[in-house]
Amino acid sequence: MRKGFTLAESATHPGTKSGAGCVMQHNVRKRAFTLAEVLITLGIIGVVAALVMPSLIANYKDKVYDTARKKAWSTIGQAVRVITVNGGISGATDAQDFVENHLREQIKILKTCDNANLRSCGIETNTNAIKTLAGTSTTMPKQFHSLASGVDTEATPNTNSYGFVMSNGYSVNLFYNPKCMPDDTVSSWHYVQDRVCVNAIYDMNGLGRPNQVGKDIGFVTVIYPDESSVAYAPNVVKEDAAYSSDFNNAPQACTDQNPDYSVPNRDELLAMYMNMNILGMPSAHYWSASEASPELAWRQSFYYGGRGLNDKTTTVNVRCVRR
Repeated sequence: MRKGFTLAESATHPGTKSGAGCVMQHNVRKRAFTLAEVLITLGIIGVVAALVMPSLIANYKDKVYDTARKKAWSTIGQAVRVITVNGGISGATDAQDFVENHLREQIKILKTCDNANLRSCGIETNTNAIKTLAGTSTTMPKQFHSLASGVDTEATPNTNSYGFVMSNGYSVNLFYNPKCMPDDTVSSWHYVQDRVCVNAIYDMNGLGRPNQVGKDIGFVTVIYPDESSVAYAPNVVKEDAAYSSDFNNAPQACTDQNPDYSVPNRDELLAMYMNMNILGMPSAHYWSASEASPELAWRQSFYYGGRGLNDKTTTVNVRCVRR
């Protein structure tokens, strides 16, 4: 029996000895993290998460709302536009008639509710149960005139709203004006509320919280009773720009607030006025992005709904929208 290895064999068997020398293998101790190091690392991760997560969550919620806004804008806005272009926008007597006998032909409606039973369709009507975009408390409007301050009672009938539930589960409180009028680019001043044919306030999760504009509640406004009919659902910024401005500097006021913000055009501003109570916007004058001449541009009054031409050098408030 052999009692050893050859020199060649010893090279393949570390740790053995031969007459010519030896090959040694050293055990290497692997260093582990101490408990203190693990806790410090976890603490750093926790601090970073605490700083980053609120922003990520807010961005996610903003995207969810924006998706819902575009869905309502597309579904309700396009349906009403089809009715309008086909000449049927003035064919109803009130909101109930419009929903039951006109809108139903364009979109699938799961359930309808009259003005006295809107909660049955997931529309929160309890006093001060709605949070405005500004974060203040308000009550869901139930008549056309309660949408905004100073709505002209002669040009716009004080009709009740009507509720329904869309096939995607959105609850909708719809306001209808059978006397809506075409656009007016000739007059230097006119009311805008009588240009509104339909205004729909939707809630993407019904009576579920937070019941706040910009979170789960939004609006779609359809204006003009002819081929120029257009639907708007502007994504309104929570606060006015930091400073009032003349017309030429209004875009910069929005950019300074956020590079993604812009000045709304005059029809977007019209839609914002018609929903000023749920937006929580103050009574003020606001610039639009729409020019009328090298010297004049359109501004919107949130006092009484007047839309007029102002000299571009006038200092007026600025409320931006997200693009």
